[in-house]
Amino acid sequence: MKKISFAILMVIIAITSCKKTQPNMPATEKWKFDKLSLEKKVFLDNDSTKGGIKLSFEFNYPSKIGNDSLLSVIQSHFATAFAGDDYKNLNPQSAFDTLTNRSINESLDIAKLAIKDRSDLSDYYKNVVTSVFDTTDMTITARTETNEYMGGAHGSQYISYYNIDTRNGSVIKGDKLFKSGSQDKLTQYIKEDLAKTLNSQGDTITLLDPESIVPSDNFYFNNQGIVYVYNSYEVAPYSDGLVEVTLPYAKIKDMITSEYIPIISLKTKEGTK
Repeated sequence: MKKISFAILMVIIAITSCKKTQPNMPATEKWKFDKLSLEKKVFLDNDSTKGGIKLSFEFNYPSKIGNDSLLSVIQSHFATAFAGDDYKNLNPQSAFDTLTNRSINESLDIAKLAIKDRSDLSDYYKNVVTSVFDTTDMTITARTETNEYMGGAHGSQYISYYNIDTRNGSVIKGDKLFKSGSQDKLTQYIKEDLAKTLNSQGDTITLLDPESIVPSDNFYFNNQGIVYVYNSYEVAPYSDGLVEVTLPYAKIKDMITSEYIPIISLKTKEGTK
């Protein structure tokens, strides 16, 4: 007789996956958007009463733009925003499949370890959402939010922004956005703002290493200014949460390159609507 180990790991998967036009996005003649989504739950030992690891993924991306010659380039940037730098040359479907499969395999490895210490897998989760955060006549911004708990003292949240120049398909980084020599002044403004920033309890945030603070490429544009985003542990402890610093356009206008000065009028015009 064949011996069958009682430690067989059985995985029950409940999946819903779809690709459809995203109805909540501002679809216009210039832009149209699609969405890929997947929800998956993994149970151990074929026992759903013990809970399971919950995985949820949503990937919104442009399926049509005014300049179709740049569509594949912009989609590849959205793929990077969703799946990471290692998959920057993938199309949306490939990026989606890659990240979801990788996350499933990682969660299965974690589940196998959880058997040993009898962890309650109902507490374990991973949610990834990439959305079309903003569009202007010259930019489109992807926003990815990842929330997860896979054991340990607490869960984690990470939010990142990708600002893409729709005139040429390039990602807008700080060294292209600002004139040479602007770093020190930007750093000063950011530190001044952080010194006044309060956490959710109304207390001034604790800076982990003030001397190491620099402008980040994780930023977005709103109708007031450029908003720098610092995730937990980047400038402040986990207890202070995500930190945002807004530098008003009026304060930094002279440092922005002529190539991107038009963003100011595009965004401030939105604020007057």
